[in-house]
Amino acid sequence: MSCLAQKQDRIWIFGDHGGIDFRDTSNVTSFYSGLNGTQVKSSVVSIADKQGNLLFYAAADQLRLQGTRVFNRNDAIMQNGDSLQGHPVFAQGLIILPFPDDTSHFYIFQKTQNSSKTVFYYSIVDMNADGGLGGVISKNNLIQTDSLTDRTTAVKHANGRDWWLIVQRWDQDEYLKYLITPDGIQGPFRQQTANPKPKEEYYGTSRFSRSGNRLVSVGQYGNINLMDFDRCTGDISNYQRIGENIFSNENGYFGCEFSPDEKVLYVGNIYPGPGKYIYQYDLTAPDIKASKQVINMYPDTGLLRYVQMGHILLGPDDKIYVCKGNGSGPNSITVYTQNIDVILNPNVIGTGCNYSSNYFYLNGGRTTYGLPNMVNYNLGAMVGSICDSLNTGIKEQNRRNQFVISPNPLSNWINIYKQDELIYEKNIDVSIFKSKGQILFGKSLHKNENSIQADFLKPGVYVLQIKTSKGVYSERFVKI
Repeated sequence: MSCLAQKQDRIWIFGDHGGIDFRDTSNVTSFYSGLNGTQVKSSVVSIADKQGNLLFYAAADQLRLQGTRVFNRNDAIMQNGDSLQGHPVFAQGLIILPFPDDTSHFYIFQKTQNSSKTVFYYSIVDMNADGGLGGVISKNNLIQTDSLTDRTTAVKHANGRDWWLIVQRWDQDEYLKYLITPDGIQGPFRQQTANPKPKEEYYGTSRFSRSGNRLVSVGQYGNINLMDFDRCTGDISNYQRIGENIFSNENGYFGCEFSPDEKVLYVGNIYPGPGKYIYQYDLTAPDIKASKQVINMYPDTGLLRYVQMGHILLGPDDKIYVCKGNGSGPNSITVYTQNIDVILNPNVIGTGCNYSSNYFYLNGGRTTYGLPNMVNYNLGAMVGSICDSLNTGIKEQNRRNQFVISPNPLSNWINIYKQDELIYEKNIDVSIFKSKGQILFGKSLHKNENSIQADFLKPGVYVLQIKTSKGVYSERFVKI
């Protein structure tokens, strides 16, 4: 795995005038942002350029029917940046993803609610508009209407360019995965995980580990679902239930995050009750569920009575930030909402993780349940993986001129249209790979043979490789 020196996650804007600047990770500072968050709950997101300078941010306002507004770096509503769909209390109702291979265009993905269904949209920001301040050039494009949770997360594809966008259903065990490439948004590709009890998981959050190889999803009914993720194919595997899977105030989970070394998991509850808890799990333990321990508890008394634990987010400085909120109700502006808790040594099991309450002052701003729904923009390609189709070392000269797979995405058959010298090749060996060089299929094609049956492939992303006397060529395809 490679990492890139990008700083798109270095400016956090959230809550009510909350802001954190991570451009110098040895000297992290807070600032009073332009976001008037009196009505902002959880749905908020921000992004910087590759040098760490703020580009724009967006937040959902519960006083507006079409509740999301996009703000430019000067804290003004971006050109055409009002009236985007969005719901203020969706835990991960907004997410920003850069276009693959395009530094000036960005997707904003949005969720809102229509009766019992969740409506999933995307809008497009062009940073060339309005003299470089940016503008929304397309908004409220419908992706899907379905029984979706409010969880939305994403991770880089193994090629280090494309994106996997992940959402989840609440009425059945199913994850919906979208592949975002220079050609647009493909999918959804659907997968079950063997979760026997998905129907009580509407609220909560999902997070990828820093490497993108693990995924966790938590919910308010004691649900903690831990999975492995294949960045090449988008496959979810090794599903584990490590939560209690029963409703209680102590286990009404909302925030979750992996430690930087991916060996420790942190989960917080959101409901008022006997206390507000942050739990720690040892992911290297033989029994992960049994490794649970409390690393911080706020009693439900005094100023703390209305406090609820919100999002938990790993910062670029390898510390984990925990926000607290209680909306605009009693005691909504206190030391607990004007400061963020920080886990200073999150790789350490037990009290050595150094959970520090009210550690980070927000310079007059406050939290309101949500931190920006960040993804790992720095994640690079899985070098050496067959799915790193941009850096495989496979002969690339005129690769796209040698053969075309059509249709792509495909369903039952892989049709190979040979071009140039491949038309006259007598010996053509064809292989289909999954991730990390795992071969799924291989055969030699006759001169006039141009199709391969694809029924045996699960939905996902694969690489088709052709070897001839002239060289080795590869092309990625999507099976739906």
